[in-house]
Amino acid sequence: MRFADIIKAVPLEEIRALYSPYHEMEIRHFVDKMNELWLSQRAETNLKHLRHLVGLSQRELAEKSGISLRTIQQYEQRKKNINKAQIDTLIPLSMALYCDVRDLLEPLEQVTAKEN
Repeated sequence: MRFADIIKAVPLEEIRALYSPYHEMEIRHFVDKMNELWLSQRAETNLKHLRHLVGLSQRELAEKSGISLRTIQQYEQRKKNINKAQIDTLIPLSMALYCDVRDLLEPLEQVTAKEN
């Protein structure tokens, strides 16, 4: 991710305000916080965007791919990290959405998922 992309999503004043709590921590803590802020500003996941492009509801995608509705919901809400999904989950989703598996992945390696 480029700094210009971060600035579009997170105002510089907000980044500057993070100096005090994060300046003595390991850099990874700051990076994780920036990823969290950046992701919170993104309107939708790649999965949701692709699903809308194809014109499927979550339920229709679940039926077409064989992936549970709950799992699709968790990926779209970023409660589960799609970047850590098993290939046997990604392939059916990509086939149902007529896309490459890589198109489903989020652009950041580190996303703020609560579960794997």
